[in-house]
Amino acid sequence: QRYAESMSSTPGNTEEDWNIFQVLIDSAESDRMTSEESNVHEMATTLRSELAALQYKRDRLLNELQETKGLLRTRDQRALELQVETEQLKEQAARQNAIIASLRSRIQELEEKERHLVSTQSRNEMALQTLQRESRYQEERAKELDRKVSRLELECHNEEQNKECARKTMHDFVRRLGSTLGSDVPDAAAGEPLIMKTHDLMQENSRLRTKTCALTENLSSVEIELRSCRELLDRALSEKEHLQRQCTTHQMEIDKLKQEKEHLEMQARVTERDLGDLREKLAFCNRSLGSATGDIAAHEATICTLKDDLKQKDERSQRLQNEHRHLLESLAISLSTPAHFVESQESCIKERIRDLLHDVKEKCMQVETYREKIACLNQQLNRQNETQEQINDRIRNLEEEKCHIESRLHKTESELSACELANENLKRDKTIFVAFLDRLAKSLNMEEISKEVGLDLQSESLLCRAEQLSRLESDKLIDKLLLHYPYSTLPAPHRHPHRHHHSCIDTISCKCFPMKEVSRLICSLGTFYV
Repeated sequence: QRYAESMSSTPGNTEEDWNIFQVLIDSAESDRMTSEESNVHEMATTLRSELAALQYKRDRLLNELQETKGLLRTRDQRALELQVETEQLKEQAARQNAIIASLRSRIQELEEKERHLVSTQSRNEMALQTLQRESRYQEERAKELDRKVSRLELECHNEEQNKECARKTMHDFVRRLGSTLGSDVPDAAAGEPLIMKTHDLMQENSRLRTKTCALTENLSSVEIELRSCRELLDRALSEKEHLQRQCTTHQMEIDKLKQEKEHLEMQARVTERDLGDLREKLAFCNRSLGSATGDIAAHEATICTLKDDLKQKDERSQRLQNEHRHLLESLAISLSTPAHFVESQESCIKERIRDLLHDVKEKCMQVETYREKIACLNQQLNRQNETQEQINDRIRNLEEEKCHIESRLHKTESELSACELANENLKRDKTIFVAFLDRLAKSLNMEEISKEVGLDLQSESLLCRAEQLSRLESDKLIDKLLLHYPYSTLPAPHRHPHRHHHSCIDTISCKCFPMKEVSRLICSLGTFYV
């Protein structure tokens, strides 16, 4: 209460001052309404345009989402159709595989002999290759041993040269020492240095002896190594000879295998010749049968013409009949099989020959039909494999497109959710901002103006009001208040004429400071939400 009384007692805080301040603000607001309305209208139009753009974007994203869902449904249907087609093709392939397996089982029975021959030939070739590899390995090993022997021989030669050089130096040294020791000494005084020299020479001789002993030991070790190398060389040569013998034995085995192969080929040729001979025999039997039928007809004619001479020629006719019977029996025996017995009659023999020819032709036709069927089945298999690969490629492409469309769908859903979140945040911020503007209008006593103007233009009106207050308080109120107060109320007018003026300015600036802060906050919030 004391603070309120002190503030009311101070100049510039009376009711008249606040009434003047309100009148000035009302007069300034009437000048700024037109500009405020234009600014508020522009801000509203920008907000509406942004809201329309967001709605259009949302509709477009929803349409794209529906289109992508339709595409996914069509793609799924197409994939199901392709799966059904693939299952049908797999069933056809299984049937054809069963047919091919039955045909292959028949063909494998014919190819077993050929495989046996090929396997024997491959085993022989593998044995030949292994022998060749072993011979190469042994040759390389022999070459390496030869190189080692040559290197050891060079080392031995160098050691012998070094030994000869050491011997030569030793002989020279002994000769010089003998010449030095055999020289005449004129007096005893000069003998002491000679003894010293001989002592030195003996020491050097002992050193050289140790060196020669070491050299002899080295030479003995080198000789031992040379002997071991020679033994290794002899062993390598013996191994080489042994390997050469093995190579010759393997070569002989290879020759034997080749001879066996040639023998088998000869046997195959002989079997082919036997088949040709049997065919020729069959043709000869056919010809003999034809000739026999001709002879029978001739004999019958002669029998008809020579009925009178039957008694004379009974023996001849009986003989011919016996021969004919024997011939028919031999033909029947040759043509009969354990499963089918042929009687010794011409009709039976002819029927059997016709059956054999017919069976041969049918087997040839069956072989040709089987070959054609195998070729057709191979072509069908190739086509089915190609179609299967194409279907797999198409399925793979459809799966990739499906993954791509799903990624796009997830992306659009995430964008749509982000837009919805942004819209909700904007709505929440709008409600907060409207509440703030209402509170600010209440604090500035602008409730009636905000109700008349509406929420769209409320922010601009508050901004304009804050700007008006700051300008009026900073520019006009000082002069008006100074003019309004009489000069006689100033304290100490004669001694301090400017002190009251400064105090009034301070009070007005203290009042204007919170209004400036409010206007600055309103400006910052308006720019942020715009």
